[in-house]
Amino acid sequence: MLTFGELAWTAYIYAIVTKGDKTYWEVEQSRESIDDFVRAPTKSKIKDIENIVVKQFLTGWGLCRISGQKTWGIATRIEHELEKLDAAERDFLSRLSIGNVGAGRLSDNYATIIKNLYNALRSIDGCGPTAVSKILFLLFPKLFMMWDEPIRAYLRRSESPIPKDDGKGYVAFLRLGGQVAKSVRDDYRDSLGRRDRPEDYLSGKLYAERNTKTLAKYLDEYLWIKITKEVMLSDLLPPPEWLIALAHS
Repeated sequence: MLTFGELAWTAYIYAIVTKGDKTYWEVEQSRESIDDFVRAPTKSKIKDIENIVVKQFLTGWGLCRISGQKTWGIATRIEHELEKLDAAERDFLSRLSIGNVGAGRLSDNYATIIKNLYNALRSIDGCGPTAVSKILFLLFPKLFMMWDEPIRAYLRRSESPIPKDDGKGYVAFLRLGGQVAKSVRDDYRDSLGRRDRPEDYLSGKLYAERNTKTLAKYLDEYLWIKITKEVMLSDLLPPPEWLIALAHS
């Protein structure tokens, strides 16, 4: 399983490659509006969701190819599918983290809710599996991880393959992500003797003046560096002193 040192390496490289993840942080400036929409999805907020989630995030940061004629329809369906969940369900998904999944807190009932939500979003014209995972991440950033085709291809070839990119397959991906998150947190605690959260530590080192990224986001960065871009860490520039110290701990 993944160690905290390996996660820190890829987070550091990701910050360099993306020039501080500037575009992501620009989207995060709208976090209050996004969270407010999740708490109370209403038709009056659809225009904001079209601009933030679909246009700025999916077609901007996410690099998804979505026709301008489809953006309003996608935003409308996002509002419709969230509204179908009751307030308690949306609140629980907002508070649940990928680390909680690793600790066994994803019940069968909520796994079914996630599966159905994924499949509903997947049925939207213009939304493939990559776009759906990005939508879910932006709405519930502590819990949902993103996947693209190279990551899904890797999962199809893994020891415990995830053959389909439907809701059932995505829940299996989340459960796997939960195991990896637990491995990272256990290693962080055991190797460094720290009791804070690894995502807070990394964010403080890499983005001192920004908000903390979630562990789900850092796991996505690991997958993007290692699988999507196939970056060889040994070929990269020397790391900073704090990262060297992690490697020796």
